[in-house]
Amino acid sequence: MKMCSFKALLFVGVLIFFCLPAQSQGLVFSSFEQVQEKRTSLELNGKEPLCLDGSFGLSFDFNFFPDRNVYYGYLVRMINNHHQNIDLIYNHFDQKFSIVFGDVYTHLDFQLDSTLLFHRWNSCSLQYDGQMLSLTVNGKNFGSRKIMLKDQCFRIFFGACQLHSFKTSDVPPMQVKGIALYHNKEMDGFWPLNELSGVHAVDSIHRRVANVINPVWGTPLHQRWQLLKVLTVKGNGSYTFDPLEEEIYIVGADSIHHFLLRDRSVKAEPLSRREYLAAGYQSVYNPANRTLYSIHIDQQQLAAWQPATRSWDIPFDSTDITQYWQTNKFIRKSDNALYILGGYGQLKYKNLVQRFSFPTRKWEKVAVQQTDYKPRYLAALGATAGGDTAYLLGGYGSDNGEQMLNPRYYYDMLRYDVANNRIQKLFTLPEPAEPFVFASSMVIDTTDNSYYALMFPNDRFMSRLQLIKGSLARPEFQLAGDTIPYAFLDNRSAADLYYCARSHQLLAITQIVDRDKSTEVRIYSLAFPPAQLSLSAASGIAGTGIKWWWFGLAGVVVIAGVVYYYLYRRRNNKPVVTAVPARPVLPEEAPASPGAAVLEEVMPDRAALLLFGEFQVLDKDKNALTHLLSPLLKEMLLLIVIHTAWSGKGISSEKLYEILWHDKPERDARNNRSVNMVKLKAILEKLGSGVILREEGRWKITYDPDLLWVDLAEFSRLVKTAAPGMERIQSLLKIVKEGTFLFRTDYSWLEDIKSDISSKALDILLLEMNGLPANASPEIFIDIANAIFIFDPIHEEALRAKCKNLIRQGRPSIAKSVYEKFYKDYRHMYGENFHPNFQDIIS
Repeated sequence: MKMCSFKALLFVGVLIFFCLPAQSQGLVFSSFEQVQEKRTSLELNGKEPLCLDGSFGLSFDFNFFPDRNVYYGYLVRMINNHHQNIDLIYNHFDQKFSIVFGDVYTHLDFQLDSTLLFHRWNSCSLQYDGQMLSLTVNGKNFGSRKIMLKDQCFRIFFGACQLHSFKTSDVPPMQVKGIALYHNKEMDGFWPLNELSGVHAVDSIHRRVANVINPVWGTPLHQRWQLLKVLTVKGNGSYTFDPLEEEIYIVGADSIHHFLLRDRSVKAEPLSRREYLAAGYQSVYNPANRTLYSIHIDQQQLAAWQPATRSWDIPFDSTDITQYWQTNKFIRKSDNALYILGGYGQLKYKNLVQRFSFPTRKWEKVAVQQTDYKPRYLAALGATAGGDTAYLLGGYGSDNGEQMLNPRYYYDMLRYDVANNRIQKLFTLPEPAEPFVFASSMVIDTTDNSYYALMFPNDRFMSRLQLIKGSLARPEFQLAGDTIPYAFLDNRSAADLYYCARSHQLLAITQIVDRDKSTEVRIYSLAFPPAQLSLSAASGIAGTGIKWWWFGLAGVVVIAGVVYYYLYRRRNNKPVVTAVPARPVLPEEAPASPGAAVLEEVMPDRAALLLFGEFQVLDKDKNALTHLLSPLLKEMLLLIVIHTAWSGKGISSEKLYEILWHDKPERDARNNRSVNMVKLKAILEKLGSGVILREEGRWKITYDPDLLWVDLAEFSRLVKTAAPGMERIQSLLKIVKEGTFLFRTDYSWLEDIKSDISSKALDILLLEMNGLPANASPEIFIDIANAIFIFDPIHEEALRAKCKNLIRQGRPSIAKSVYEKFYKDYRHMYGENFHPNFQDIIS
């Protein structure tokens, strides 16, 4: 890669870090957990009625929060000038949503199972046409009822209602986003509810302002840690977490404190007699027998808490300071045992693995096969749900365990296969100029093969914890949320990260001990999934003491990541960006495109539909509109665009019905198609070009290429009709370097199309590479080889081209690294060795 390209990539990375907006999380409604006057109300269009003559509709997305005591209340109320009301109400006794007109049930009802209600966004739509009111939820029609409206000018309230004669404070514990208003089949208003603060929400179409009383904006809950509680216990304290009840135990010399997340209550259990707790002991909660234990590693003992007698089941007979500060630990379910790794004490770092069996009370050292686990502490450990695999990240120690002999920072990711007693290194993060270590525990997310951890600099007392999300497969991570103040005094401090599956939150806990006197524990929460701070959010918290060194650190790690990218390039179809906020966790909600700066070169002043890499819809200013597409609208748009741009034929109505509404009769399917075509039209209008129309019985998209760029259409032209040569190569590389076709988008109908497009891309790339003259620049050979690796990470011909041309550039060591990585990937994929050696490849 040329230096100018390197600098450009660096600039894009830094620009992304400072300017990436946060994903929308909607408006959180304070419910029965608050007194009446503190509950949330949202009124569209201020206090002015919205007049909707003819047909109209209202849609929005919502979900409920789990573990609340009361769920009764009004989601939305529409009240016209003649005081007629249309209400959507949830009744927790029969767990049913109902539409009420006036004081009569319309029998337009629906129910949602707990998975949908508490763990997914649900789309609800009310439509009124020809005196018929219909209800659609998550794409399913729940019927229609005739209602007689005397006028169609409405005051529309979500949550608490402030209108005289209709005043109510019954609000379910809900979250709402994406409120859309339709008038005569056209979208007439859209309130995304993506504000970060304030008491107003703005309609993105007509700039109408909605008033909010007692708002709790969802986006900051995913960006900013909330301090929930500060607790102080006597003596040398410790803490642990019960993931089933989402309860934190804080152990002190004379009491056990319980903090329950669902209602943020605190309960203290006094001990029957005060105990001296030696400095450095730890606590653990075992969900298998629902018991709290205190851990005394040096004495190889665990004492169980007995609530009935308010005492520990074995006496504490040691005042010795531990030799195992800052260990890592996890519980394995299959053998009901606690595993303890590493630690520090008496000028020695440890890499010992110890095991305690809860049923037998037997303590033993575990002989582990390993060469990569160097003695350390201040590392992060996270385990899979059953504890059969544990991951250990980073830390501080030395290769021989001696503090006096060249201590150092570690940035490696290790995997502990417990069943086979084996620890091996997966990768090493790029080493930053500003060193950091980790809180003791991290969260493993097997759904996307990722982890969450808290990192911090250990060279200062006034430190700060920064949440990161990283990959378990590659040396990359991104910052998430703001920072947490952390008073770090080495072995007198502790910090951990826990995941609350029921309430969808991350908990961070910090502790500092005033030895033998008292222990302060702080509990913080962050809504899950966490999000990067937007520029406005970051500036809004500038006064809270966040140090600029974090931005410097991020910049350093950005540079390190770009260097890593420059040396090794990406090996598969997912772009690698180290420690830079890349695409958000939910791509369909991403409000901005991380590739916009690069794509500006391809499509200046044009809107875009991007199907290579992550699916994106961008307006001409490169603002993302992807979040406007529901899952149904996204699939419908893709069906039409792909069958237009790739086959040129379009898609028939029958095929649309078969794929999207196979469970509905043709009449309902046709109605659904009509409604959603209207929604697509409104979104395409924001692009400035693009019309979906029916020609010869097939649905197609037509557009002005000067106003809208569709990468699949350009790719189709390049592979089917464009003449071979450098112009085609450069154009093709600009498209495919974003990633494979519709990365992370999977439909059964899409599999053959993906395979066909990948096959065509490989054929053309190989044809162009083989057609290059031998004296062509090595950069073009390497760029084509990298593009081939996107579609086929184990392609021998691409490996030969890349290694040979790296040597032409005078970089033999990098060529050797590329070969070694290919060798490992080949062995992992096929279970056998790659036989040509390095000399064979470059000869």
